[in-house]
Amino acid sequence: MSNQQNSAQSRSGRPEGLLPISTYIGYGVGQIGGQILRDTPTLLLPMYLATVLGLDTGLSALAILIAKIWVVAADPIAGMVSDKTNTPWGRRRPFILAGGLLSALSFIALFFAPASDDQFTLFIYITGVYLVMNTGYSLFSVPYLTMASEMSENPDERTTILSFRNACLAIGLIIGGALAPKIVAWVSAESGGTARAGYELMALIVGGVIAASTVWLFFGTANAPGKAQSEKTLPLMEQFKVAWANKPFVILIAANIVQYISAGIGYAGGLLFFAYALDLGVGAYSVFPIWMFIICGASIASMPGLVWAAARFGKMPVYKWCLVIYAALIQAYFLADKDSLWIVWLIAAGIGVFNGGFILMSFSVLTDTITYDRVRSGVSREGVLSSVYSAVDKIGNALGSAILLAFLSIVGFVESNDGSLPEQSDRVVQWIAIAYVLAPALLHVSSILILNRYKLVPDDLKEMP
Repeated sequence: MSNQQNSAQSRSGRPEGLLPISTYIGYGVGQIGGQILRDTPTLLLPMYLATVLGLDTGLSALAILIAKIWVVAADPIAGMVSDKTNTPWGRRRPFILAGGLLSALSFIALFFAPASDDQFTLFIYITGVYLVMNTGYSLFSVPYLTMASEMSENPDERTTILSFRNACLAIGLIIGGALAPKIVAWVSAESGGTARAGYELMALIVGGVIAASTVWLFFGTANAPGKAQSEKTLPLMEQFKVAWANKPFVILIAANIVQYISAGIGYAGGLLFFAYALDLGVGAYSVFPIWMFIICGASIASMPGLVWAAARFGKMPVYKWCLVIYAALIQAYFLADKDSLWIVWLIAAGIGVFNGGFILMSFSVLTDTITYDRVRSGVSREGVLSSVYSAVDKIGNALGSAILLAFLSIVGFVESNDGSLPEQSDRVVQWIAIAYVLAPALLHVSSILILNRYKLVPDDLKEMP
């Protein structure tokens, strides 16, 4: 164990191997902004583009896909650069601060698009701003994710660290998934404003939260254990080759990309499902936040139980069962409508537990695969491995969102540019429901076939004598 880690532990007054609670919180709070950046554009941007800007859903899909494809390069570059950096503030934290603040500003600009009827102008603006935002997000998210694997050598302690991250993930979901659409609804429906004004106010408030959580993370992890720059760090392409040789890591990210495509479909289709399939219309903006609050509350409450279950039964069994139960649970949506929202609330509680469960297990297993790589090779490659994982997350979500938007364009979804929800045909409404409920369930369950090939065990993570 490093001198820096011993020093941090002595200052905390906690048992050896356990970090100060303030460090747990300082690390976890960064996920508030991170979760907003990950999910809120995926959730609100399709509706904003289709009903405020009037951008064709096919062009919207292309804009999102172009910006996200860039992260295939941006994420590995961010990981490699932070791996090779030494500063008085550590390897990761300076990039986290710069990337988070750049992302916050770009997020705001994303919802201040020019009022134009020219499709090409809107397409170029959205694509360019979204590219900048995703560049900042890469600078933030890859070093941030990497920190978790460097803060402790104990696999169970890393699960605890990530449980704080997951609790703050739920707070980020409340702000970005519940508060954000509520602000839009309040301005456009309840205070006599326009939908455009609602999105602009939302962007200013939520962008401020992203910036604040970034600053808190930077200062809150000032004393967190870390690892020094490794002289053995390899060139980028060589590191990818070594990552490919890490079979548990490859299996994990292969399963994750399937799960994240599913998540992208879910986020992009959420408001559309509530508005059209549940027949809530503009009331979706008010109901959706309640649904999100229930999910987040259940997720936060379930974290101690999930940490216990992982220690008792193993991370991978808990991971798989959460995927199966989640996929079965959401089929109850087919029984719900605007007059039986209690079904939606029950589903939300289950989603909070089991969606939160497989997310926690996924990130905890990731830290194990990174440790396995370091034990096996003796080389510190946390940044590059985390960057590949992060890129899979972003690309998967983007693919899911783009697939849904392209699909809606094919089946005949009608756009508007005045903030209204135009009437859709029965066929379009049926396909929205199928895409939102059946597709994610099938994708999540199918990812278990990949996870069945994961064979890493605790003894594989022990340092060689």
